[in-house]
Amino acid sequence: MRHGREPELTGRIVVPGNPQYNEARQEFNTFFNKFPRVIVFAKQTRDVVNAIRWARHHHVPIRMRSGRHSYEGLSVVNGGIVIDVSDMNQVDVNRRSGIATVQTGIRGGALNTALWKERLVVPVGLCPTTGIAGVTLGGGHSILSRPYGLTLDHLIDVEMVNADGRVLHANSNQHSDLFWALRGGGGGNFGVCTTFRFRTHPIETVGFAEIGWELRDLERVLRVWQDYTVPGANERLTVTLGIANGKQSSSSFPVLMQGVFLGSAKKLRQLLQPLLRAGSPQKVVIKEIPWIEAVGLVAKTTPTAPFPFKSVGPYVYRPLPESAIATIRRFIDSPPTSAVSIFLHGLAGAVAKVPNRATAYFYRRALYNMTSTATWSTQAGSKRGIHWVENWRRAMLPFTRGVYVNTPDLFIKNWQKAYFGENFDRLTRVKARYDPKNVFHFPQSIPPAKR
Repeated sequence: MRHGREPELTGRIVVPGNPQYNEARQEFNTFFNKFPRVIVFAKQTRDVVNAIRWARHHHVPIRMRSGRHSYEGLSVVNGGIVIDVSDMNQVDVNRRSGIATVQTGIRGGALNTALWKERLVVPVGLCPTTGIAGVTLGGGHSILSRPYGLTLDHLIDVEMVNADGRVLHANSNQHSDLFWALRGGGGGNFGVCTTFRFRTHPIETVGFAEIGWELRDLERVLRVWQDYTVPGANERLTVTLGIANGKQSSSSFPVLMQGVFLGSAKKLRQLLQPLLRAGSPQKVVIKEIPWIEAVGLVAKTTPTAPFPFKSVGPYVYRPLPESAIATIRRFIDSPPTSAVSIFLHGLAGAVAKVPNRATAYFYRRALYNMTSTATWSTQAGSKRGIHWVENWRRAMLPFTRGVYVNTPDLFIKNWQKAYFGENFDRLTRVKARYDPKNVFHFPQSIPPAKR
């Protein structure tokens, strides 16, 4: 029902017919092609307040956006309003306390650069163009996950605009139930977050490793790589492993391990001896470099330009048995499209030291996350690529548990348990308190509990 004076939209407003409209509506996943009624690039919190009130007055669906990296294109909507915070990207560091106040539109790479000036870090994702809001609200896996935990483990306060257009602060003392839910409940469910405050860590130089193999060494490498994520493995080292097959692979080697170690190159080389003996490494780089250089080398292996893709990332709780490794080999050897990949991201360590119920992020004990991706260059290829990812996810079900909420997959039927485990019911109760009318809803969004 409309009531009162019509709220006015403020900020940078883009509507159909504007020269910048096509660029403004584009997602990082170019498979999606949606046409919003209006896109508001907020400059300040007041613009977000006005946009929510305008949307409710006009009864149009709302989507919120930070870095456009929603895997299922859920940060844009046909005929609705997109509230985009990417113009809000300021960082302010309190040197005495080490607290960083960060607007939610900043990208991960820009945040790393801003904090590096103070020789500080908040562990954020691998891809430099991902928005900090979505990364943090869903979890935040980084190349420092094992020593430092998730991005959201560093969050101490959130400024959020709720469905009524009110500005709330959520932390351990105010709206603590909302603060719990925002740490792992995923983006878009409770309101539009405009500012985060993070704890930081001092950082200078790190040990960096990059080892590349041919595809024939996949099994030998994967068996050994898993040992770096099990309990008892050195928590100062976080490792990733990319396995790719196809013309568009962003890595020069089909099997590529990267790692960042909080320690010396000499000690890192010792730690990596088992991997160096696995198969026949074609490239070995182990060196001590400034953190900002290491994070740049990691970023180089991630896609920089928007592209069409399907992707999903389940968790692994126990080292994969031979049958699972054989399944990975079977899928990697049969790319139906121009390129497929499976990316393993070491977790556990500090991530696992937080109880599953302490924040909404449930899968604390996972050894690593494992994301499959397919991309394509033709319309027919899209169907085959999507099918490949879905078949892989199903084939890996006996060996995996749950799915990272930041890799949403609309094919998942029991998504409530897949994303949130035993925390789902509590999330619905928080939703009922802060958004009882379900103003912020989208496919696979958290519904309010029935009263």
